[in-house]
Amino acid sequence: MDTDSSNSNDNNIRNINRRTQTLNSTNPISLRPLTILIILFITFIPHTALKTPPPLPILPLPSTPQLQWQLSSMALFFHFGPNTFTDSEWGTGHASPYVFNPTRLNASQWVHVAEEAGFSRVILTAKHHDGFCLWPSEYTDYSVKASPWRNGKGDVVAELAMAAKEAGIALGLYLSPWDRHENCFGKTVEYNEFYMGQMVELLSRYGDIKEVWLDGTKGEGEKDMEYYFDAWLSLIRQLQPGAVIFSDAGPDTRWIGNEDGVTGSSCWSLFNRSDAEIGGTDPQYCQRGDPHGHDWVPAECDVSIRPGWFWHASEVTKSALKLLDIYYRSAGRNCLLLLNVPPNSSGLISDEDIQVLQEFKELRRSIFSDNLAKNAILNASSVRGGNDNSQFSPYNVLEEGIYTYWAPEEDQSDWVLYLNLQESVSFNVLQVQEPIHMGQRIIEFNFEILNGGGWKKVISGTTVGYKRLLQFPIVQSQCLKFVISKSRAEPLISFLGIYMDRFSILSHASDTTS
Repeated sequence: MDTDSSNSNDNNIRNINRRTQTLNSTNPISLRPLTILIILFITFIPHTALKTPPPLPILPLPSTPQLQWQLSSMALFFHFGPNTFTDSEWGTGHASPYVFNPTRLNASQWVHVAEEAGFSRVILTAKHHDGFCLWPSEYTDYSVKASPWRNGKGDVVAELAMAAKEAGIALGLYLSPWDRHENCFGKTVEYNEFYMGQMVELLSRYGDIKEVWLDGTKGEGEKDMEYYFDAWLSLIRQLQPGAVIFSDAGPDTRWIGNEDGVTGSSCWSLFNRSDAEIGGTDPQYCQRGDPHGHDWVPAECDVSIRPGWFWHASEVTKSALKLLDIYYRSAGRNCLLLLNVPPNSSGLISDEDIQVLQEFKELRRSIFSDNLAKNAILNASSVRGGNDNSQFSPYNVLEEGIYTYWAPEEDQSDWVLYLNLQESVSFNVLQVQEPIHMGQRIIEFNFEILNGGGWKKVISGTTVGYKRLLQFPIVQSQCLKFVISKSRAEPLISFLGIYMDRFSILSHASDTTS
């Protein structure tokens, strides 16, 4: 042992003890008041109330790209290519590339039309079934580089990508698996290599792609071959991890089972991908989803503003009122509305289509800009953390957005929101939203009004999700009640609004009759 070191440590300890004793002996009283003050200070500090943690999310949940996709609510689809010039829908793949010559093409106009009409994302048919590529692909001679447009130096995808980026609009691309031009179609390995080569071009040249649109379409009697969907999906994930991938089976968004742009009264974002196959999924299953599904695969409703998907001079545009009806039955039923607005043969969105889109926007603004419940007095059957807990207050349902919400106490049998509008109000539309980042929960609900001293049911519904719009004949009342009768877990409501729609003719029941 080091004797000198040991002696030094002992001396240090003795010195510390000596100084402490000296301090206590020279001023024995001074420390006592200080100690008493500290104790009193701690005793009388008001204890800050601890926050009540949020309820547990219920699986499955949306990914970040899926959440961004859902929040966008609507997108425009641009079907454009040789079919625009040959008055066709499904091109044969043998039309001369010289037919493609949009002399006034302006992708910025397309994006501006989308932005002005309230659409925050656009999707382009980079290649349709005819195999013609709207970018100068290095894997085929059937593309814009073989056309007279821009003297063979043009790139529609590049022009749209730049316009969308400048406007802050999300861009999606559709690369049709079915290719009626390429000779290698029908040779499984060779064509899959060809297709993936084109996918790499599209997903590596044009910046952020927010949606990749796929389908399993293949005409009757077409050459028999296999699409390597699993390899394609992995490639997309690798090149554009922020993109959602659409098909009738997902993996991120799914087809609604029709091209009318409408879904049924019940629509779950829950889905079982193991029960689905791209190109072979039951349309009814696509439409309703699955309340017991293990995957989050929300639905996308595609429909065209015209009878066809490509522009035809002879076709008449749908009216704004028709689009509003579609909106109620798509975006108003927990889906994203994908509305096709095809550029014409000059390369511009037609004036008549623009006019209808503006009228459609004005209809939505006129109806939904004024929540008639905005000044309501609210009460709830219970509030998580107690009635004074503003974190989960029923008043949160009057704030737009999904990140604040009303939450009831756990283990309750009654889930009710009461609204006193402070005056009698007439209305015919109800909007309800769930905080979907916490999972989709509500299975069944009723909406009631106080009428003649008793509660009268106005309408019943199933499933809410991101947004639910319900129409019914005009009612008038001051006191309202939203009752959730069945839920996968404690129900959560992020928004509730009532509106007057003076334009729609209620020709169908949105959910059940009032």
